[in-house]
Amino acid sequence: MSELETPALPAAGPLLRLVGIDKNFGPVQALVDITLEVPTGKVTALAGDNGAGKSVLIKCVAGIHTPDGGQLFWESKPVRLNSPHEAAALGIETVYQDLALCDNLDIVQNLFLGRERLRHLLLDEESMEITARETLASLAVTSVRSIRQPVASLSGGQRQSVSIAKSVLWNSKLVIMDEPTAALGVAQTEVVLNLIRQLADRGLAVVVVSHNMNDVFQVADRIAVLRLGRLVDVRPTEELDTQIVVDLMTTGNSDRIRPELAQPTPPKRLISAAKGPLPPAIAPLQDEPTTEAAARDAALALNPDITATSLADYFRAALARVRGGESGVLPVLAGLLLISVLFQSLNPNFLTPGNMVNLLIQGSVFMLLAMGQIFVLLLGEIDLSIGYVGGVGGVIMAELVQEATGWPWWAGIVVGLATCAGIGILHGTIITRLGLPSFVVTLGGQLGWLGVMLIILGSGGVVPINDPVINNIASGNLTPITSWSLMVVVAGVFGTWTWVRDARRRNSGLVAPPPSVSALKIAAVVAAGVATVWLCNTNRGTLVEISGVPWVLLVVLGVLATWTLLLGRTRFGRYVYAIGGNAEASRRGGVNLARIRTIAFMLASFTAGIAGIVYASRLRSVSTSYDGGTLVLYAVAAAVIGGTSLFGGRGKVLHGVLGGLVIATIDNGMGLQGYSAPAKYVVTALVLVAAVTIDAVARQGRART
Repeated sequence: MSELETPALPAAGPLLRLVGIDKNFGPVQALVDITLEVPTGKVTALAGDNGAGKSVLIKCVAGIHTPDGGQLFWESKPVRLNSPHEAAALGIETVYQDLALCDNLDIVQNLFLGRERLRHLLLDEESMEITARETLASLAVTSVRSIRQPVASLSGGQRQSVSIAKSVLWNSKLVIMDEPTAALGVAQTEVVLNLIRQLADRGLAVVVVSHNMNDVFQVADRIAVLRLGRLVDVRPTEELDTQIVVDLMTTGNSDRIRPELAQPTPPKRLISAAKGPLPPAIAPLQDEPTTEAAARDAALALNPDITATSLADYFRAALARVRGGESGVLPVLAGLLLISVLFQSLNPNFLTPGNMVNLLIQGSVFMLLAMGQIFVLLLGEIDLSIGYVGGVGGVIMAELVQEATGWPWWAGIVVGLATCAGIGILHGTIITRLGLPSFVVTLGGQLGWLGVMLIILGSGGVVPINDPVINNIASGNLTPITSWSLMVVVAGVFGTWTWVRDARRRNSGLVAPPPSVSALKIAAVVAAGVATVWLCNTNRGTLVEISGVPWVLLVVLGVLATWTLLLGRTRFGRYVYAIGGNAEASRRGGVNLARIRTIAFMLASFTAGIAGIVYASRLRSVSTSYDGGTLVLYAVAAAVIGGTSLFGGRGKVLHGVLGGLVIATIDNGMGLQGYSAPAKYVVTALVLVAAVTIDAVARQGRART
């Protein structure tokens, strides 16, 4: 039936009307001639046995399935929904049985997933947090302690509350819920049913699919019964009882009449929510009895920023999080300290300024490759090709700056990096469009780009680099005065930004650490900057004076700052974490999975190109001895040792820097002791296994918590 052949309904019609809806899946006819009205301000329950067509029907309304026959009318106008986006644009939101939430994101991030607000091209976290707080307050959701706690820490009822809040956040007119009380306890079910009832009281149309007849009779105004894909009856709840509904579900008709004495159970009405914003710390869980002290300890463990009022509180919260499996960077920092003490005890030259700066320069390649690998690991994927992709970028750059070619240094670098980015786009496109495993595609890429690099090198096998600018990337240094000046500027900008941001959030009643914690963070960055510059400004030369911060450290810090901003404050970064946490939830939220994954592989290869250029600068040449296979293994090891999860969704760019430091420390310290390469590999492997074990134990701890 076409839109032109079917007249529009009168303006006074229901919000949604289905007329003659049919849906076939091959020879199976899932829906047959379904005609149903969904009015506003009412809860319409869909009842039926398994296979009756309930899920297919709501998916036709949600835009997931396109009906094969019939017509949908929305606000008296015929519509055709080809995707969930089109349904959402009309005001149709669906809460699926699996809830479609990303466990690794917090409540605010889940509520706005796919519809983030921006300010100056960056995420407007303050605006989103305020709106999320007001939405939860309007629904009287008081069972969560912090709107910034991860969804993984919520109970079943709390997760349902977040899903319902997400469905009404966008001025929706129809909310569809698929088994909203499945697997919930008594108290949690009561909370969810109250929320459903409140949605109808606010004038929304609600469709509920449920097998639980007690819940249906408690919350629904009307019950529509399906059997074998057909709608057999639609009646007000007061005209039915459980036995009549069961008869309709099993036989398609019922001669039973509800006894006159049986009074209908009125739907529960929720007391209107208090107006105004929620307090910073929301009330304890309603379905979990607890003492005041235990509630506070639990809240601190979930999110110390919102409940800690002093430095002591914050440290207690950090300890609680460690006990709960959220150890952060503590293991890698403890490992660095332990390894450094061990090597210093074996060789007193290990902690000398000259060796420390040399260690940082050696580790720069590992850090850069690990930072690139983190983009892919966050998606739950892996890129085994970045070692040789970086080599290709370095070779192309080296060839272009030869005297015979005559390209300027900056043009050679640009072409080398652009080539690496193009390789990443190629890998990402193959993986996302053809559905091939990233392990297979990038393993093939490792072999293929090794061959390409050898072809470019030719029979000579070595391409020297004589350009002084490129060679200074790894061997050049700032002057001591410039080093101090730059440190003061960077620390001042970071300190000012951190203090102003935290103070503004505290004044607005938003999630923010106490002033003492903000001051401690600023002091830690200043102390690290002073220590680094002092170390680098110490004369580390023998025949001539060598001092100042190496250029390559600025490259590493620049990449660290840029990628941290990209992953932490942009839509792209939010979507990378969301896909790693729950790809299906991201897709339903409107995230273009193929595009985000392709960009992530592109950025991984682009960062590998930077590492390849730094590596070539250190050696002042590129040759066939370039071992990209070992470099990529070190990159994965550095990212995981630093704290990035191999399972996706958890990690930071900083982890690549810390892990790269660990790898470089092991390599440098064992080199000073004269150990062979095989021994270095064995020790690095043991550290990697320990890091993965810590990650797995932490995941189990989070699950238990």
